[in-house]
Amino acid sequence: MSYVIAWSLYVLMAALLVFGFERYVAGRIGSRQWRIFLRATLVIVLFTPGFVATDDMVYVVPACVGVMFNILAKSGTGLLKAALPLLLVFTLVFGVLFFRESRRDGTHNRF
Repeated sequence: MSYVIAWSLYVLMAALLVFGFERYVAGRIGSRQWRIFLRATLVIVLFTPGFVATDDMVYVVPACVGVMFNILAKSGTGLLKAALPLLLVFTLVFGVLFFRESRRDGTHNRF
């Protein structure tokens, strides 16, 4: 039960952080591309799930927390395993954003 409460509290606080960014910070950033980049980075870092395996269980944790835990534990392979979900989601999201921007600007090539 405490696992569900902890996740609920984490998601609520992360959503409030994203809302605060949108309300107070995003309006001060001049370029549209920078706003999209920072918004996507914040959402990816906060909401990407990761996995931590113990001897008897596998826990789903926020990937940023798993990365920080493995940095503190000085575990090289654990750090790589914890960072893989973040790297995958970063690649997918920024690939889609780059594709959309290139289509929007008309810079794509047709064969």
